[in-house]
Amino acid sequence: MTALLVRSLARARFVLIGSALLLCALQIVIIGHAAEVQRTNAFASVANLMPAFLQRGLGNKAMLLATFKGTVAFGYFHPVVCLLITLMGMFLTTEIAQEVESKLVDLELSRAVPRHRLLTRSLVLAFAAVVMVLLLMAAGTWLGIRIFDAAAMDLPSRRMRLDLLVNLFALAACFSAFGLLVASMARRWATAFTAVALTAVVGYIIDFLALGWTPAKTIAWISPFHYYPALSIVAGDADTPRNLGILFSLSAAMIAAAYWQFQRRDL
Repeated sequence: MTALLVRSLARARFVLIGSALLLCALQIVIIGHAAEVQRTNAFASVANLMPAFLQRGLGNKAMLLATFKGTVAFGYFHPVVCLLITLMGMFLTTEIAQEVESKLVDLELSRAVPRHRLLTRSLVLAFAAVVMVLLLMAAGTWLGIRIFDAAAMDLPSRRMRLDLLVNLFALAACFSAFGLLVASMARRWATAFTAVALTAVVGYIIDFLALGWTPAKTIAWISPFHYYPALSIVAGDADTPRNLGILFSLSAAMIAAAYWQFQRRDL
């Protein structure tokens, strides 16, 4: 297992380092921007610039985005953040498809290595990478607060930030499990990763359109992003146990299906 993890980590190191630094820097930049807007008392103007369909779809919660607290919290559910973290997790869990395509799996399994260990390697690495990135995001928030002297401003509470990070981890875990399931059936890495990546993008688009388009609302429940209601978490009225339960249960089901499929497939 150690040798498998080290090889996979070395292969994905640039993706992990780049993603981690980008998301950490994004938190710092967002706090710097929010602090500047707060000091110039310009959040009222920000509210006026918000698109009408967002105000209709989000209702009173739309105004949270026009506050210092809401802007800082936005760094935890920005589209770039959500999609980059989920894509990173899926990139790591679809690695097994690349090994099947390159026939490396034949060499790995020629040793006394159980098949399931290859999937476990991918899961451990994906979950560890997501946790590392989330911790660096939290560190970016901490640095931003100190760099821009924002400690006295209306910051999201530590509990709120923790809830956002835990929900974001659950979302990433769900998509990572989906990537593992698809990879357990695929013979080409490009096919597997493209399929799961497009699914994530479509899922995000459906959830976004559901804010102001009735047809999208009727199918929004199929998107895992629907169960990461970040603004509801900021507002304090999110059903967090239910949302986490759905995301983690779906993750567990897909992981179990991936192990079953990979164990019985013809390599």
